[in-house]
Amino acid sequence: MKNKKITFLLPCLLLSLFSCSKENKDIKYTKYEESTVEFDDFSNPNDKDFDKSLYYRNDLSQDMGDPMMVYYNNKFYAYGTYDTTKIWTFSSDNLTDWKKEKACFTPEINSWSKRNIWAPDLQYINGKWYMYYTAQYIDKEDGSSHCQIGVAVGDSPDGIFTQYVGKNADNVDITLDIPPFLLKGITVLDQHVFQDDDGQLYMYFSVDTRTFNDDRNQGVQEIYGVKMKDPVTVDFSTLTRLIAPGYKKLSDSKRTIEWETWSPSFANGMQCLEGPYMIKKNGKYFLTYVANSYVDTEYGVGYAISDSPLGEYVKPNDTFLQNLLLGVPGQTGTYINTRYLGFQTGTGHASICKVGDEYMFAYHAHMNRDKWGAKEDEYGEKSKYRALATDYLYFDKEGYPYTNGPTYSLNRLPNAVTGYKNLALDAKFNTDGTNPLYLNDNFTNRAFNTLEVNKESEFNKGKHLIEIKFDKEVEVKAVNIFNSYDYSKTIKYINQIDFGNNNGVTNILLNTNYINNDTKFSFPHSSLICDLKKTIKTNRIVIEIESDKDFALGEIEVLGR
Repeated sequence: MKNKKITFLLPCLLLSLFSCSKENKDIKYTKYEESTVEFDDFSNPNDKDFDKSLYYRNDLSQDMGDPMMVYYNNKFYAYGTYDTTKIWTFSSDNLTDWKKEKACFTPEINSWSKRNIWAPDLQYINGKWYMYYTAQYIDKEDGSSHCQIGVAVGDSPDGIFTQYVGKNADNVDITLDIPPFLLKGITVLDQHVFQDDDGQLYMYFSVDTRTFNDDRNQGVQEIYGVKMKDPVTVDFSTLTRLIAPGYKKLSDSKRTIEWETWSPSFANGMQCLEGPYMIKKNGKYFLTYVANSYVDTEYGVGYAISDSPLGEYVKPNDTFLQNLLLGVPGQTGTYINTRYLGFQTGTGHASICKVGDEYMFAYHAHMNRDKWGAKEDEYGEKSKYRALATDYLYFDKEGYPYTNGPTYSLNRLPNAVTGYKNLALDAKFNTDGTNPLYLNDNFTNRAFNTLEVNKESEFNKGKHLIEIKFDKEVEVKAVNIFNSYDYSKTIKYINQIDFGNNNGVTNILLNTNYINNDTKFSFPHSSLICDLKKTIKTNRIVIEIESDKDFALGEIEVLGR
């Protein structure tokens, strides 16, 4: 079939089939009656055979709680709460398919603990890999039982870790009999070790303040931090209380961060912060953590900011849920909470993995995509399982972190894995939609009908053009067009994409699994995908979209190099 050349230089009245405006009336592009290049859109709801060399998806198939993930020698390695008598290594090339490798750490026969081994934290320090973990400790003197922190050491993430034995920095023997970081009579868990730019080490962990046996805010789990003298020695003289559930900062007299106290499982004043993880960016310290109970839908990841590792931390709340990085953005019984059921719930205990120049969260979510313990007829015992998931961690122009998750749709794999990056971030967009800058701000909204700021480009019903220009010729592999988070403004297909030089694709369809028509919910961060079989060189792309209703787009990615 012959292609048609459209120039859009005629008055809008004569081109009633197309939407014209001051911004796009001069956009030239080729009209295609059929595709001239091969592509995949992965629109079949039951199709699991997507391009795993370019995309990944959070299928929630790998059983794992409290995950720790590292990227090492071009492979992902994950460890977590899986077998509570040992720690296993899982590996993946694509973040979708995970292979159970081996038991990388098993406590010695006469170890201080051989059970309830949780939440491994893996860090590379001074040429060695240290694995910190939580385990149950029974005090031989008084018979009390508390979670304490242990440490093992290895040569590489894919190797074996051995429980550390030897002298610490205080010339004290670390043996198999007693936890190396013992806080006697105190329950501590979910440790994380961070090394600052000057080499100074810090450890962060959750403390059950009920075990203090004094008046220090009993009834909550809080995050504490401490300096370390070396990888196996803490300086308890520096023990510092850092953040507490619901308080913007510790000096506040009342709770103002409401989402951290949404958990319906807690009663009698019990609240919980756990799973701390630190990242330093542009001289600021960002302490991430998880709030609420892991069995609840509302289990989510938050963050606080400080100018020093043990300094005063403040949780930003200038806008609604500003410091909620990952989770269900609504309390039990609210409009949005009910719509996340069946999508992704219980998202928490995140570690941060650097992949090239990008950051990713590895976290767990309820495997059943619904309430904890629900759908037993479908999931059996796995209705109370947690599963590994990953999403990107970004920083905005003001330096604040954010994610576009949780997600249950195809996501691009990191540039360090594929060699392709999102070229749209540096491109120029021309369209007649509102706020065109929102099309390449690297942000998609997570929930409709909340108080969060809407950052989508909106279009009136009809036919529209979106022109993407690059400063030089680029090599394009795929285009991902992110749908609206507002169910009423979603689209189900893209008319065509013109890459120039007679290279065009038509009829890109949406995977209908990304929309729940029963609850009228559009899955956040879901896209219409054009994955080209062969790369195309171009300096310009024109997307044509037609809709019989008003619609909106959250973002457009162009994967290439």
